[in-house]
Amino acid sequence: MIIIILLPLLFILTWGARAEEAPTGDLFNKETPVEVTADTITYDKTTDTYHATGKVEMVQEGTRLLADEAILDMAAGVATASGDVRVTDEGGGELSGKSLQFNMKDKTAVLVNGRLYYREGNIHLTADTIQKTGPESYFARRITYTTCDCPPEDEPAWSFAATSANVTVGEFLTGWNARFYIKGVPVLYSPFISIPIKRERQSGFLQPRPGYSRLRGFVLETSFFWAIARNQDATFYLDIETERGAGKGIEYRYARSRNSAGEVFFYQFQEQSIERIREFRDGVDNLSRPEEATNSRWRFNLRHSELLAGNVNIRANINLVSDDEYFIDFGKGTDERSLESIESNVSISKNWSSYSLVGQFRVFNNLLDADDDETLQRLPEITLTGTDSKIYNTPVYLSSQSSFVNFWRDAGTRGQRLDIRPRLSLPMSPGGYFDFIPSVGPKATFWYIDGDPEKSYFDRFIYDVTADLTTTFVRIYRTDLPRLKSLRHTIRPKVTYTYVPEAVQDDLPSFDAVDRVAPMNSMTYSINSTLTGKLFDGDTPGYFDYLYLDLSQTYNFYEAQRELTSATDERKPFSEITGEVIIRPGPLVTATAKGKFDIYENRFNTYDISLAAADSRGDTLNISHRFVRDGSNYLEAFLRGRVSKSVDLTYFKRYSFDEYRSLETSYGIDYTHQCWSATVTYTERLEEKIAYLTFNLLGLGKVAGIQGRIEQ
Repeated sequence: MIIIILLPLLFILTWGARAEEAPTGDLFNKETPVEVTADTITYDKTTDTYHATGKVEMVQEGTRLLADEAILDMAAGVATASGDVRVTDEGGGELSGKSLQFNMKDKTAVLVNGRLYYREGNIHLTADTIQKTGPESYFARRITYTTCDCPPEDEPAWSFAATSANVTVGEFLTGWNARFYIKGVPVLYSPFISIPIKRERQSGFLQPRPGYSRLRGFVLETSFFWAIARNQDATFYLDIETERGAGKGIEYRYARSRNSAGEVFFYQFQEQSIERIREFRDGVDNLSRPEEATNSRWRFNLRHSELLAGNVNIRANINLVSDDEYFIDFGKGTDERSLESIESNVSISKNWSSYSLVGQFRVFNNLLDADDDETLQRLPEITLTGTDSKIYNTPVYLSSQSSFVNFWRDAGTRGQRLDIRPRLSLPMSPGGYFDFIPSVGPKATFWYIDGDPEKSYFDRFIYDVTADLTTTFVRIYRTDLPRLKSLRHTIRPKVTYTYVPEAVQDDLPSFDAVDRVAPMNSMTYSINSTLTGKLFDGDTPGYFDYLYLDLSQTYNFYEAQRELTSATDERKPFSEITGEVIIRPGPLVTATAKGKFDIYENRFNTYDISLAAADSRGDTLNISHRFVRDGSNYLEAFLRGRVSKSVDLTYFKRYSFDEYRSLETSYGIDYTHQCWSATVTYTERLEEKIAYLTFNLLGLGKVAGIQGRIEQ
């Protein structure tokens, strides 16, 4: 075996780039020598040519080339490797072929019977010839593309083939006379095809969404993503519904700097007939809204956040819609469809070590009111909040919550309110066994009412007194388990006394809840308990909460002493018992329950129970039951069962106990292959039945989706 070291200036291979570096167009780094070994190496001084034969190997750092024979014409700047050529780099990329010829001067190359593998994206390219035309660009004849792993003699699960193609790594493969194969069988043909070969986000069309319904007719939802720059992008939307109309939209996102970012969204849908849409809504159980929509429907949303010098933050969230019915027809999910109001907000805030100042302009759109004449707007609302701070060298602490609001509306009472709420507290720890914090909070509120000829100025002075008494009990239990070394049980009982005197407030303005202070003479007692385990992963400790419990109740002294109004009237000084419990026997199982229990009626007025469980196989179960007396009462359940490594079955159910009917039922099958997946779902709701079939090809996304909608 003969070894020689070639100077990098004389030998620069030009194919690919390390995955973790920016592409340079060089297979080998020209700043580092290349080591060449072979059974025999000869040099012809006349032609300035090296000839290596027998187990030829060229190595530089993490890049390695193997061949049966290599000829290096230093005068012409041309090198040829032949006979089972293989190239690997430290990024996991591979290249192989019958022969590889490269020009060291213009950095071009030709690979015959070539196969390229890019680890990032798991991309496999094969071609009769692959010609390197630039640092990251190639031209290939009789090329195939796939992300499926399989032996060379087998057919991949899917592949694209083209008579010829231009390939730009990090961008696209553009081919002509293209075919799509499934296990070697052609199933689709196109005279032209463009396939993303992306390392970063790129411009291009996103997944189209076809469908059909009696309301909409044939549906095609399309979108185009434009990667304007690393800190900017835009998405354009075009939705066609043959029986309803057409929608157009744009979403623009930007990040001017780490402290400045935002997005703008606008969507407009032109209805053929809004009356037809309302007829459809009358047949299903939708919420009612004022019928003010025209055939032109639109939504505008702007979000922006700007952090200025001095820790000053400016935020904007503007929400505008064409009509109060918009979210019923275009809302994404149940939450948007059930919106009763939307808010537009512009704020500026400043934070100090102990204080924060926030100024806001808040505009509300009541979707249940056609004209919003009586909807209160807060223009502006200014809030100054102070956290507990010591008053000089005394043991007394001062905190505060003050606000100024200008209430404005077209019709109804308008005015301004100044609310000042300081609080003085004296934390103590008697004997070190208890924490005792008495506090007093005077409240001063001033109103000025616009345009009231009788009286425009009002004020109220009131106070509250509170006293918190709490302590903590802790016990450690040692265990002999391999990972769990100890358990810490913590109990925190707490008692809070609150007193607010009665005050005459009937003649005061009433804009919101701040304008009325309820009298109070009560004691709240609670207990909080946690069970925490100390686990070790090797020598590294970690903590895990196995149990959390919180219970509280209030006793009202006013209620216990009030006069009865009738023979059937009774005093009920005890409030509901409020409780929450979280049980986690392990990281894959969580059970949660919280609710309010009426001790006089001996029943729950509200509760929310949920269970989330999973296993290492991939099976998951989520079930919850939500109950509000004289309100909602429904069950939600989701189950994913892993039949095999490739097949999952899914089931979702939403059932209303007060209506005694199913609100939504969904069945699904997920099939996952190494390089593709498919999902079939069938969903039944009150107003529609929907079936979806979506294919996802690894590296291409959901490019072959078939999604249908059936509405009854």
